Amino acid sequence: MSLSIFAAARESPHAEALVCDGERSTFGALAERVRARRAEFDTLGVQPLDRRPVALLVDGSPAMFEYLYLCFELGVPLLPLHPRLTAPEREYLVGESGAQLTVDPSQSGPAVEQEPKGWAWPRVPEGHALALVPSSGSTGGPKLVELSRRAFLALARADAQRVPPRASDRALLCLPLSHVGGLSVVTRCLAARRCCVAFRAGSGGLLGSVPELAQCLIDERISLLSLVPAVLARLLRKSPALAAHAPLRAILLGGQACSAELFAAARERSLPVLTSYGMTETCSQVSTLAFPPPLTAPLKNGVVGVGFPLDGVALRIVDGLIQVRGPTLFSGYVGAATTFDEQGFFHTGDRGEFDPELGLFVFGRNSELIITGGENVDPSEVEHALLACPGIEAAVVFGVSDPEFGEQVSVALELSAGVSLNERSLFAELDQRLASFKQPRALCVFESLPRLGSGKLDRARIRTLAAPRLRPILRGPRASR
Repeated sequence: MSLSIFAAARESPHAEALVCDGERSTFGALAERVRARRAEFDTLGVQPLDRRPVALLVDGSPAMFEYLYLCFELGVPLLPLHPRLTAPEREYLVGESGAQLTVDPSQSGPAVEQEPKGWAWPRVPEGHALALVPSSGSTGGPKLVELSRRAFLALARADAQRVPPRASDRALLCLPLSHVGGLSVVTRCLAARRCCVAFRAGSGGLLGSVPELAQCLIDERISLLSLVPAVLARLLRKSPALAAHAPLRAILLGGQACSAELFAAARERSLPVLTSYGMTETCSQVSTLAFPPPLTAPLKNGVVGVGFPLDGVALRIVDGLIQVRGPTLFSGYVGAATTFDEQGFFHTGDRGEFDPELGLFVFGRNSELIITGGENVDPSEVEHALLACPGIEAAVVFGVSDPEFGEQVSVALELSAGVSLNERSLFAELDQRLASFKQPRALCVFESLPRLGSGKLDRARIRTLAAPRLRPILRGPRASR
């Protein structure tokens, strides 16, 4: 197993490697195009095993994939830049990373026909950095997470053990390549010598392209899929017959919590949903549900479990917080201290519980815990309760400073199409699910909650936009503590 397009071409030259913008490339043909791209890097002074990254606008084009595989082959770290970043955002990441150049595939010309003489292709050590991936920080700008080739290879091996591969497997890439979830789809495909089908969403993002996504799953015979829950929910509504037509073997679901209702709806249609937990610092996965998935979700306090750690990953819970150690762990943050303890465990900052029989349950970020009137309120528990109420499409729960109680439980809601908010009915439902101190005291309703390119809720932006729109909820005795 390797992350070399040239090795893949030697082993499986005629196998389909990439489907992108209507172009179909075998491993052999793709390797030749990658080889031809090297002249550009040579002219720009990019040397093999150079530790300074190349910043690449990951626009999903065929040329972009050629540059991406070229970085892998040369042992030059990749800094993936989302194409919709503003100029200041892009400049910040390029500056923090020390990138030697920025490549915009849309401005590139065709690759040269011939490889100049004297070029040598390096043997890249597994400990060498493969990518510097931006990860949202709690304060200030994003942190740059250094992930080695060893980490991506360890993930590919562990993934193959969790979901045993088939020669006919085809994976869909619909998550942004600027995030580790998308990048790991590409590396897992390359390591397993399987076809990667790139799906480019329209201007409305992935959620706005669900009908096209569903058709792609069917037309391209996709068997492996990585999604966030919001996109899966939209697929179930827009394309209810999907399970009967697409040969899906595993749907890796991550990025945010999956509700019990969504899991049940997917399994009723025999869709093979594997809930998972991970982060940029762990190369996208820590723990994933067993394959094939159970018919009913493992549940604890309304939260769906995420199975057991991947092979080689050690997990422990200390004071209610998740700590992990293993070969998929990142090398460190660029220009910042990394918190590994003396035993090599990384403190995730996520709250969780491990059940020997049911596996891991994740309850959200410790920093998002709401303390109101001396009571601890878990936002994820409140969100799960809200999502179980009729007409609630999405919910983000957060604390707002309150002079009397310290913090006030607040929520931003998105309602299902054609639904109007009936507060009396909503809180009658919540009364059956939550203690009074856990229930929201302020709310606002959005026509559509802001989301990232993957379809994951943009929690930071939602909090900012919701703050001036919140209004108090007073309903009889609920107004007092």
